[in-house]
Amino acid sequence: MAQRRGASIARWFLAVHTTLLFVGAMVVFGLLVLDARSTAQAHAAKESTDLAATVAAESLVIDTVARAHADAATGRAGSVAEASGVLQPYAERVMEATQIDYLTVMDTDRTRYTHRNEWQIGRAFVGSTAPALRGETFTEVYDGTLGPSVRAVVPVVADDGEVVGMVSAGVTLDRLWDSIVPRLVIVGIGTLLAFGAGAVAAALLARRLDRITESKGPDELAYLFTAHEAVLHSVEEGMLLVGDGTVVLANDEALRLLGVPDLAAPFAVADPRLSPAVRDVLGGGTPEGPVRVGDRVLLVGRDTAAASGRNVGEVISLRDRTELQRVTGELSSVRTISEALRAQTHDFSNRLHTIATLIELGRSDEALRFVASERDLGQRLTDRVVQAIEEPVIAALVLGKAAQARERAVEMHFETHIAPGTHWLEPVDVVTILGNLIDNAIDAAAARALEDTTEPAAEAWVEVYLANGDDGSLVFQVSDSGTGIADTDRERIFEHGWSTKDATAGGRGYGLALVRQVVESLGGDIEVSHVTGTSTGASAGASAGAVFTVTLPRPAAVAQRVRATGTAGARSAGAAGAQVSGA
Repeated sequence: MAQRRGASIARWFLAVHTTLLFVGAMVVFGLLVLDARSTAQAHAAKESTDLAATVAAESLVIDTVARAHADAATGRAGSVAEASGVLQPYAERVMEATQIDYLTVMDTDRTRYTHRNEWQIGRAFVGSTAPALRGETFTEVYDGTLGPSVRAVVPVVADDGEVVGMVSAGVTLDRLWDSIVPRLVIVGIGTLLAFGAGAVAAALLARRLDRITESKGPDELAYLFTAHEAVLHSVEEGMLLVGDGTVVLANDEALRLLGVPDLAAPFAVADPRLSPAVRDVLGGGTPEGPVRVGDRVLLVGRDTAAASGRNVGEVISLRDRTELQRVTGELSSVRTISEALRAQTHDFSNRLHTIATLIELGRSDEALRFVASERDLGQRLTDRVVQAIEEPVIAALVLGKAAQARERAVEMHFETHIAPGTHWLEPVDVVTILGNLIDNAIDAAAARALEDTTEPAAEAWVEVYLANGDDGSLVFQVSDSGTGIADTDRERIFEHGWSTKDATAGGRGYGLALVRQVVESLGGDIEVSHVTGTSTGASAGASAGAVFTVTLPRPAAVAQRVRATGTAGARSAGAAGAQVSGA
């Protein structure tokens, strides 16, 4: 386990998220403040301009200002006093009736006729006047005698078009702020509430994230992810995690074993690119145990995946048993031959005792005839099997099973009509199909013979028939004199773990399941029926035992090879038929 470095990723998330929320809230609030200020200033400038223009257009103001402007040259003090006496009361009434902080009427030389502070009357106006003197109306923000203000300056024009004075109206910035502060307080409270809600949400998310990540930091999570990927893709077993119909996780070995190396998780279990066998494995259609997928035999394991007490899916493990299955098939053939030799050893021991007794009794001629007959019988059996079957593994399998049947007092009949060159099966597949079917048939025939208490006892027999179908397919048929398979069990016998034999023996219930998997992987089918009187070992009219018929279609490559051989193979087909009986 890597040592934790720094704060957990949840704390990093909370700190960064809260900081971003705070900065965002401040930026938004600042923009709102600037917008409110700009809007208030624009509104104040418009009101000041409208009021100043209205006052400058008043006849009282025009006449008074024009007269004072004309008299300024002879008596400035008197003209100012006279004009102020008329205009100051007027200006005070206007300021009281409006939201304007000041209204100043002045001469063209900036001399004030009115002011909010009367002691400023007669003094020079502080601010810009040049545009107004040119007959233009303008607004500005200027720091005057009442402080910073938004003001408008409008020219007073006489009847002859001469600019004889100016009117300035304005609102101080302090008053503007007083008007927008209540709105800014509401906006600020809303911003704080939004920030608080975001912070609470971030804290809850961080708490959940901290619980999910188990308080690990980003460096540690990165290390764990790297280690997880390294382990997942380096194991020799295939590992998959399936949840809600989706393959969430799959390592390279699993994809290789399933024959889909180009796919990448996640992908759906029902993906059309997957073969039916693969979909059965991923969807739970096949139980644990050996399963044939394509040309591979996989050992499938299943387990529930849980994290923090919560079910997150199913873990499927895959192990390649193809090579092991091949070796097991060869070992099965060797074991069959070994058991056959053991049976023959036991049988020959009895025969040696017989020969020795005949010699002791002085019947040497009879002893020689007995030895010759037994030698010829065994040699004929071996010669027939070897000549009839071109595949050594199948020949060894048949000879071994014949010896096993003879040891268990079961008569085994073997007949083949397979044309040379038409057998394309791998030896391991032959051992799996024929070996399991013959073993089950011998067990069933021997068991029924032991249970039969009638006199005379029914014969125990097994019949094996191999041939080519009309379409070039291979047909394997194995019959027995056992008790047969009930109609209700004909599908169940192919399930993993199901068996009619002693369940405590162990290793039961897998043979027929493997047989069907191999048959289906080769594109064939298997049928189960009852024995009738037409079978070699069955008496006329009898109905007992089971018949397993396997039909395997011929692959295209084999069909082309057979057609290329012409009629030579067809001429030799008749010579391949043989019937072997081992009792």
